[in-house]
Amino acid sequence: MLRSFIVLQLLLLVSPAYGADKCPPIFGEFECPLNYNCVDSTCASSDGIAAPWECDKVTCPESKRCFKGRCYEAKGLVCNRNVIVANMSAKSIISDCGMQGKCVNGRCVEDRCIGVICKLNEICRDGTCVEMVNKFCINDFDCGPNLDCVSNKCVYFEKALPCHCDPAETCQQGRCYPDSKCAHITCGEGQLCSDGICISAIGRDCSQEECQGGTVCIQGHCALDECKNRCPVDYACRRGQCRHLQGLICQTECPSPYECVDGLCTRDDCSQKICQVGEVCENGFCIRVEGRLCSLAVRDCGEGFECESNICRDKVLL
Repeated sequence: MLRSFIVLQLLLLVSPAYGADKCPPIFGEFECPLNYNCVDSTCASSDGIAAPWECDKVTCPESKRCFKGRCYEAKGLVCNRNVIVANMSAKSIISDCGMQGKCVNGRCVEDRCIGVICKLNEICRDGTCVEMVNKFCINDFDCGPNLDCVSNKCVYFEKALPCHCDPAETCQQGRCYPDSKCAHITCGEGQLCSDGICISAIGRDCSQEECQGGTVCIQGHCALDECKNRCPVDYACRRGQCRHLQGLICQTECPSPYECVDGLCTRDDCSQKICQVGEVCENGFCIRVEGRLCSLAVRDCGEGFECESNICRDKVLL
């Protein structure tokens, strides 16, 4: 314990303070904005002009986060805060985790799938599009949103064209056609109206037509959605199956409080957590930061804090 304290004190002594206009020798030009290099311990352009301290005047690489005009590796930095500032009033402070980052559980994480566009039969994993057709699977969730699991293999089914027809119309291959005999007829779940008569929608071919009557397309045929309104919290429903959201394959978004990171849903326990002034949320818990030892606010304190005389000070109320 004593050894850790001594090491921390040494780091504080050698760390450069903001305002000295120096780039740390440990990191060098990697902490300078784009088009600036670390020259004689200063971030400077090719013509010798010092880099400004304002983040809106500089540009950082995709994986970096700007703090007072300098670029820091975003991964692992403290981010985002929801703070109580008055009775029945809270303030949200949103961080920049870089162009390839997201804030999850109070820390910036890298999402290499941001901006990656894959084909319908592919999913993004760690920034790379992965072909899913014929991959081994146990259920539809293993194949991503556009493929189905049939005989333990991911297969692609051409989706039927959707219809948004009036009650007096029927849907056929993505187009609405008049059916006046069905204008005033309401059918039960699992049924549809055809020529004035309620018929079963279960078992109909859905490779070319959208399922109706509250049914869903399962392996090319319409069936009742068995998990409709039945899945518990933190679970998703797809074609009669409930599956926990954590680790679920995703493309761009997941239901709150989950975030899509590198193609998988990840729970963010800090997304709706509200802490007291002087605290930050880490993994769902409010942690006291005010008064903590620091060398640089963006690394050691949190969003809305300053590192003054090597102590974290909350500036959210100023």
